[in-house]
Amino acid sequence: MSLTDVLELNKTELFAKIRNGLPIVPQTQNLLDCKDDLLYAWNSSDSCLLVTNWRVALLQPEPKRAKVSYQTLIPSNSIGLNVDRVVVSHEGSLVALSGPRGVTILDVPRRSGPDGCFMDGKPQTTCRTYNLDALLFQNNPQLEVRQLRWHPDSVSDSTLLVLLSNNTMRVYNHAKLRHVWKVGPHTVKTGANTSLSDFGETSVDFDIAPAVKSSANDEANTSLSTTHNKTQSAAKTSKEKVEWPIVILRENGNIYMMLAGIDSEITRLQGPITITPQTSANYGLESCALLIIPSLPPTVIIAESTGRLHHALLLESETKEHSFSDVDECLIIEPSEWTLHVTETVELELGLSSGTANDTNGAYSCPIHLKRDLINEMRYFAYHNAGLHSITVNFISELQRFLDSEAEDDQLVLSTPSSAEYILCTKFDSSDRVNAVFGIALMQMPAGLVLLLSSGQVISLKLVIDSQLLVTTKQQLQRTATDDVLGQQGEGPSFTDTIKALLMRSVSQPILADKMASSSAHERYELLNQAIEVLRSQYLKRHELVRVEFAKRINCIKLQKQQQLQEIKSLEKEREIISERAHKLAERFEEISDNQEILMRRCQKLMQDANAVLPNSVLAEREFALEVARINKATKSMAAALDTAKKTFNKQRYHIAKSQEMAKNNVYELPEKQRRTITEILTQLSSEIDRQITDVKRINKIIGL
Repeated sequence: MSLTDVLELNKTELFAKIRNGLPIVPQTQNLLDCKDDLLYAWNSSDSCLLVTNWRVALLQPEPKRAKVSYQTLIPSNSIGLNVDRVVVSHEGSLVALSGPRGVTILDVPRRSGPDGCFMDGKPQTTCRTYNLDALLFQNNPQLEVRQLRWHPDSVSDSTLLVLLSNNTMRVYNHAKLRHVWKVGPHTVKTGANTSLSDFGETSVDFDIAPAVKSSANDEANTSLSTTHNKTQSAAKTSKEKVEWPIVILRENGNIYMMLAGIDSEITRLQGPITITPQTSANYGLESCALLIIPSLPPTVIIAESTGRLHHALLLESETKEHSFSDVDECLIIEPSEWTLHVTETVELELGLSSGTANDTNGAYSCPIHLKRDLINEMRYFAYHNAGLHSITVNFISELQRFLDSEAEDDQLVLSTPSSAEYILCTKFDSSDRVNAVFGIALMQMPAGLVLLLSSGQVISLKLVIDSQLLVTTKQQLQRTATDDVLGQQGEGPSFTDTIKALLMRSVSQPILADKMASSSAHERYELLNQAIEVLRSQYLKRHELVRVEFAKRINCIKLQKQQQLQEIKSLEKEREIISERAHKLAERFEEISDNQEILMRRCQKLMQDANAVLPNSVLAEREFALEVARINKATKSMAAALDTAKKTFNKQRYHIAKSQEMAKNNVYELPEKQRRTITEILTQLSSEIDRQITDVKRINKIIGL
């Protein structure tokens, strides 16, 4: 099993067929999508959609994975689009196929069978196809599709929002046009760029934020309420409705908010939203993508083609800010009720640098596309012509911890920075040759990632749901206890954490994927220079810093050891001195205690004598003293009489016991021979009496008495 293709997808017939019909223009696209256990892939050469059950393939042994069958979904109408985006609906019932010049919806049949295939696993199935506004694109050659997303509030899973380059958003339900919402000034290109496009007023991307409640009502509901009574009208006016904030990004970095329900005829457009903190370089001068993570509050990701990603929190503003007059008089823009607070900016490395000092070429830039991870809400992916990045927004967990905390004095501090990992690199030289990402699909249970490159290579990797799961509970508890002890002692981070921080690399080592099998000597030399530069800056330099830190630590420990040995010797001497002093003090204490006892007795004797010879003793005291003396004398006489009585009692008990013993000794006993003779005589008499009684009873029976 290959480390870069854990699912063995390169050997499957599905990707072998797709590999032969990939687009020639190497620009980032997304021809893959995954919903539950089905992997969808667009075949450009045959204009059909290929589907396979990747979980069934995962359960098969490795030799049989390449032979897992797939199904071909053939559109009922011919698709003349250059499809560059495949988006499956939330429930998997519809598939949107988008290209720069149109959108087509594919109605997917029902699943059945043991493996959950379409139409009982038929190899080829014809699906109903709907081309959305084909005449609109035919009559407007400069009109292009910017972005499309399925609406999360659709009950039938069939509402699709499509953003066009003329700053309009079209809402389709079951392939029928429902609404056309204006999101900016109307722009029409006639061969050359218009002034609006020069100023970056064209909308390039949008995303849907979590729903909010609003007390505003539609004008249609207001007009209908006039026919009802006042009670019904008041109830309908006060009833709150749900609106979905749609965040819209323009090329110049301005962000607008459009509040609209799924069936709203009239929308409310607000903006541009104020972005704080203010900087001299505006946020998103070359904006190309936008993504919303449904945290609390929502997190907005703004991507630039230079590789910068801005992480911001969407907050409600305290006061409404009026927007400047837009160029289109027909467009009504309300004061903004929202603000964006940028917490951090992450810079991505688009391709590996050349590593040479004489490199005069500027940094590589290309459009960046964003994709949210549905398993881990703190993670999203950025794919582009130079590969794939994985970004983890760590402050979302701090927000959740702050919201779950019940402590009143708990303060929100967003101190943990986000981390970006370069997973796959497809550009590692200074040439214009790129190996763009043609498709990305995220799998669930188990978590995985599938990438299709313009070279036809397929990368399939396993993903960790949460990096904290790599640390066991025992290690986590031990680390928490250690941090608590260090925090209570007022010490800084531990030496282990310091070494880990020094060894932590600022760049990651991605998987290298080259489009051409052979490369020139100059390209190989550049790649070698890059590897040497990374080895020097990210490995050798950091190990040298760790060595210096270890030397400092060892010297510090040696000095502490010497100091502690000296302190131990001095403490031993002090202990001996203290022991001698304690022994002397103990002897002195005993002498003082004895002298104090003698003095106390002398004092008591003197006090008694002094009280006895006092000349001013009154008559009562003398009588009391005489009475005490008399009682003392009587007590002594009673004690003597009691002793005499005890002696008499003991003497009497002795004589009684002696007389009883003598009485026992004077008892007469027959000799043994006489006693035996008397016993025999009594036995004979008893037997004779019994015999006579028997004879009497027999005679009485004979006589009849």
